[in-house]
Amino acid sequence: MNSANPHPPVHRSPERLSIVVCTHNGSRYLAEQLDSLLRQTLRAEEIIIQDDHSTDSTLSIAQAYAARHKEISVYSNEGPQGINGNFHSAMLRTTGTLIALCDQDDIWEPLKLEHQVEAIGQNLLCACRSVAFSSDGFPITPDHRRPNDHILRMAYIGVYPGHTLLLRRELLDLTGPIPKRPYLYDWQLQLVAAATERVAFVDEPLVHFRRHAQAATATKPAPSSPMSRGAVGMLITCAVHHERLQNEVSRRFRCVEELLQPLPYATRARSECLEMARLQTRRGLGALTGRISFFLHHREAIAYAKGGKTASWLRAAAFALTCGYYYRGVLRKNSPKP
Repeated sequence: MNSANPHPPVHRSPERLSIVVCTHNGSRYLAEQLDSLLRQTLRAEEIIIQDDHSTDSTLSIAQAYAARHKEISVYSNEGPQGINGNFHSAMLRTTGTLIALCDQDDIWEPLKLEHQVEAIGQNLLCACRSVAFSSDGFPITPDHRRPNDHILRMAYIGVYPGHTLLLRRELLDLTGPIPKRPYLYDWQLQLVAAATERVAFVDEPLVHFRRHAQAATATKPAPSSPMSRGAVGMLITCAVHHERLQNEVSRRFRCVEELLQPLPYATRARSECLEMARLQTRRGLGALTGRISFFLHHREAIAYAKGGKTASWLRAAAFALTCGYYYRGVLRKNSPKP
């Protein structure tokens, strides 16, 4: 982590800039995260910390920081709101035209806000790379590839972690009632932004993303190579549980339609994603062959593999079956959707 200049020069944002920090039982790492926000070379006018019924010392730590730093305001929810409700209501409290989202346990590079504000321009969303680290031995598998952020991939699973996002207030308005949908807030925001084709990406690591067993979204890495035992297990799982997994796919794409149909943007990205949603919410042989044809045509968007290699074609054709694997959590428990 970059500590070469502990006191970098501080600038003011050309637009009013807010940071949202949502907390729940985060006392162990919160101070380290807040210190990294206060070291930003581009200073935010306000930092909103909103706590969701912590039972540890999180709230008192936040209040102590607020007493020392006038830009920090602390709120405590009257009742538990969960991840989506907490982030959504906290974002609504902001007064900035730009909103940076922040988890309670990461560490920001000092240049994060400066580089993202510079990059966002008139786009609705700007993401950046983040680098995972562990302070308690939680397993990590580094992935140095640039995220596949095509909307046809993003429709299935969040590509940009919430802790990397800087957004315009306009995007929050376009996305609508986030807590009413059963999918994570960051996926909803990035999908709507991608449909408008107004997304920027800073291809450098600006967040150190802490992985630990107590994190709300903690998941252990699994093998993804086409020849791995994990891939074989994926194919077996998708074949055995196809009906249930396809129900989850259809459910998700009904939400995709709900998010994208009202948008006042006639973009290619929105059109293609709605076409895929129509295919994923239909049943029968005709819908299946339509999905296979669609995935073959868009194979470079669906996966990282490019070109006309046999593996690329096979992966695209099989995606009509394997896309349900993203939602395998429903087979064992009710979990937040990615």
